[in-house]
Amino acid sequence: MVSTGKKIGYGVGGVIVVAGAAWALFAVTSNNSDSTQKAVSVGSFKGDYKNSKSAIKNGTLTVSYPGTASDPVSFAGYSEFSQWSAAQRQLDPAGANSLFYVDENSKTTNDGPAKIKIDKDNKTATITLRDDLKWSDGKDVTAQDVLFSLKTLATNKVAAANFTESYTAIKGLSAYQDGKAKEISGVKLDDGADGKKLTVSYTALPAAIDWGDGLPAYALPYHDLKNVASKDLATSEKVTKHPLSFGPFKVASVSSDSTAKYVRNTDYWGKTPKLKGITYYINQDQTKRENDLAKQKFDIVTEAPSALWKDGGTPVLSKYDNAKGYAATGSYDTGYWELYFNLGHLNQKSGDSVQDRKTPLQDANVRKAVGFAQNVGDVTKKYGNGLRVTADTLVSKNETKTLFYNDDVKGYQQKSAGDAKKTGELLEKSGYKKDADGYFTKDGKRLSLVYLARSGRTTSEAETKAYIESWKKAGIEVKLYQNKLVDPSTWQSIVLDGNHNDWDITDAGWGEGTVPTFDQLWSKAAPYNFGHVVSDKLTQNLEDTQKSTSEDDLKKNIKQFQKLVVDEQAYTIPTYTNIKVQLVNGRVTGWTTAATKDTNDLYAKIGVSQDKPVTSGDPRK
Repeated sequence: MVSTGKKIGYGVGGVIVVAGAAWALFAVTSNNSDSTQKAVSVGSFKGDYKNSKSAIKNGTLTVSYPGTASDPVSFAGYSEFSQWSAAQRQLDPAGANSLFYVDENSKTTNDGPAKIKIDKDNKTATITLRDDLKWSDGKDVTAQDVLFSLKTLATNKVAAANFTESYTAIKGLSAYQDGKAKEISGVKLDDGADGKKLTVSYTALPAAIDWGDGLPAYALPYHDLKNVASKDLATSEKVTKHPLSFGPFKVASVSSDSTAKYVRNTDYWGKTPKLKGITYYINQDQTKRENDLAKQKFDIVTEAPSALWKDGGTPVLSKYDNAKGYAATGSYDTGYWELYFNLGHLNQKSGDSVQDRKTPLQDANVRKAVGFAQNVGDVTKKYGNGLRVTADTLVSKNETKTLFYNDDVKGYQQKSAGDAKKTGELLEKSGYKKDADGYFTKDGKRLSLVYLARSGRTTSEAETKAYIESWKKAGIEVKLYQNKLVDPSTWQSIVLDGNHNDWDITDAGWGEGTVPTFDQLWSKAAPYNFGHVVSDKLTQNLEDTQKSTSEDDLKKNIKQFQKLVVDEQAYTIPTYTNIKVQLVNGRVTGWTTAATKDTNDLYAKIGVSQDKPVTSGDPRK
């Protein structure tokens, strides 16, 4: 976790990870409380599965996240170096080296590995680690480890992707980051490097600090990594093969396909986990997923790919919806997908975006027209298999984000097939007229755009063709980048380079942090400002958000951001969000998706009620 602005891009569809505000994992890897809040039901899916049987001692569990064998994700043993959501989720059993637990609204609590005390008058945050908090090699987790994590995020080339602008409010951090100071002056190790307490001083407290924004919220084992050169850290075997942990489980081994085997961490500060071991897979061949489930290869599938839920009207993974030994649970994803417009470039020297590209898309009406013309609703219905819903704004429908969701944002998805009439009105307002072929033109030039679309799903090509056809019907010519879908790695290199002038629109999906602030995706210096949007109003809103003096003020500014970026300026077009469906074998105990303290260090509480998987029937009956 880092600042609450942190986002994580979905790896499944080929989107990269971004960090920011209290990393997306923050709300999942926490607390040991016995909260009994009911899990929320989504659609036809219940939010939890309650196995009435007791867990056996020393059981083992197999878990799968929907990665792809054709585009493998590399294991990263610490959150600081995770660049894909799959790699981030794979750290769940180890606690992802996160210091804080959160409540049902994703606010930090004092129940976990560390306590936090905020002094608003003096603009400080004091972090106190548990006395019994130890790494899995038996060494104490220290204040030095927390500082080492912060320094790594500030200066390491790979970890920098998980750095968020909220950290720059820490006194002296920018000077340290720029090489002008040897230490971060605003971080004091109260009891020395080996102590358990540190105080962080800010020029101004981040507005969402109660959600973890701007807090040093992770620890890296300085004693284990101090002799590894910074440039080698992310690829060091100490990170990729033999990371340490202070969570309920520790890594025993990592295979060549990044499958991680976990064993119980005997130095864990909390209650002894019910399981003795977990095997976590992320790089499977998705075409074999149904066969894997038929053989009960996995106890938990953390997210059933929507493209595999059904094949048209034919059930595929949906055959395991409360059947064949599996219970299905569901929840709204803490994230969303959106359509980006390429409006500028990245200044490689300063690291800032510049909105200067000569393109018709500089006109907000043209951007809005593109959004209204896209048939997201129809595509979602046809290819989402009931596990996708259209999105109107840049905050997810997940229950933890209710405080920040702006219901007043209309978005662009009111008509399932797109709104060609609205598209025409907007383009005519900007001086466009239809030519003999039915396309809009202006000053003798046809409105023609290049779509940088990715492969990654079995339906990617069909969905892309459907969108292009919808734009065509509305009078907008859209051509594929180099006449084909690009693979996820190529897509990543193009959008992160920030200086490719040969694409106009592309898609990205983001996972939210504990609070949906937007600096890491939308500030001028944000590496994931894919559209290179820079405007005075946007900059002012982001600054106002960070300077919010109350929770009400914070909510107001976040809602204003949504209205500005989506409805007023259409800098992006929110398209859809997912219903995440999990398949859980009937022998699993303690599984829930509830936004409560129960989801903190969840794997410490999960167990199995028998040695072998349940092979038939509805476990709920």
